[in-house]
Amino acid sequence: MMKNIVVLFVFLFMAGCVQIPPNTFVTTPELLQQRQLETRRYDDIKEADLITASANVLQDLGFNLENSEVKLGVITASKQRDATKGTQVAGAILLALLGGGSVPVDANQTIRVALVVRPVNNSNGMVIVNSNFVRVSFQRIVRRTDNSEYAQTLRDVQLYQDFYERLSKSVFIEAQKI
Repeated sequence: MMKNIVVLFVFLFMAGCVQIPPNTFVTTPELLQQRQLETRRYDDIKEADLITASANVLQDLGFNLENSEVKLGVITASKQRDATKGTQVAGAILLALLGGGSVPVDANQTIRVALVVRPVNNSNGMVIVNSNFVRVSFQRIVRRTDNSEYAQTLRDVQLYQDFYERLSKSVFIEAQKI
């Protein structure tokens, strides 16, 4: 028992030493813009039907569903793609010819998507029936020829517009039970 108390005391002492960097939780205009790009509102469709429509769109886009939790409104999916860029390869070859040694280039990537559906609340905090927000984000993890990796969130406006255009069509089909 005494040992547990000492461990707890040490843990609490060390936790108190951690400092959160200033402005960590500050909302920037860029963050708000990204959130607007990633989020859309859908009315007159049940949450479960919206999740089904979203899963269908992701599968149509070649994603493999990894996790789907309807009760929580969450879907995660991924797909593998080539990440080779001709300009990187040409630059690496040129540098090698000039005696600069080998330079790693992008080889392949995993594109991951996280999608969350959540109900819309009115100004009193009450859930509006059959109104939901969908938020989707796309990331990629790129593996390079030297086995290093880097990750980045995809911010291409066209990517998100295309996704939501397809989702709107899928929502219509799901609502009509076609």
